[in-house]
Amino acid sequence: MQTRQRWKIIGAVVLAVVVAMVFFYAEVAQAPRQAAELDASLTDTVTLSIEGLYTDKQVSFASGETLLQVLQGLNTQDPAMRLVVKEYAGLGTLIDGMGDLRNGMGGKYWQYQVNGVMPQVGAGAYAVKNGEVVEWFFGTSQE
Repeated sequence: MQTRQRWKIIGAVVLAVVVAMVFFYAEVAQAPRQAAELDASLTDTVTLSIEGLYTDKQVSFASGETLLQVLQGLNTQDPAMRLVVKEYAGLGTLIDGMGDLRNGMGGKYWQYQVNGVMPQVGAGAYAVKNGEVVEWFFGTSQE
């Protein structure tokens, strides 16, 4: 009788291991497909320069993303980015810091230009377009 109970326990353990392996394999097999789908959705590129961090860096993004979303994506890939954002009433989400530079240091603030023109909206409201050149600089107002 004891032998029969042992076999039942062994059978239950083997079944549990097999079921766990099936679920684990399904998750592992799905990960590369999700990564490929993500890469396929990043069809547009922007040339990004950030004072003290990057010069003419090509960054891929999904159509319809805001400049803030592009920066947040870059922030997850590069620990040196150290993106800091802050919500301002009436203005939306603005960049408060990147790298080692924070707004207000030495009377300077993060500002950006797109194709040489300074947009009048924050990064969270600016929809980036394929092929644009974005330059972030740390300077005094309207530098």
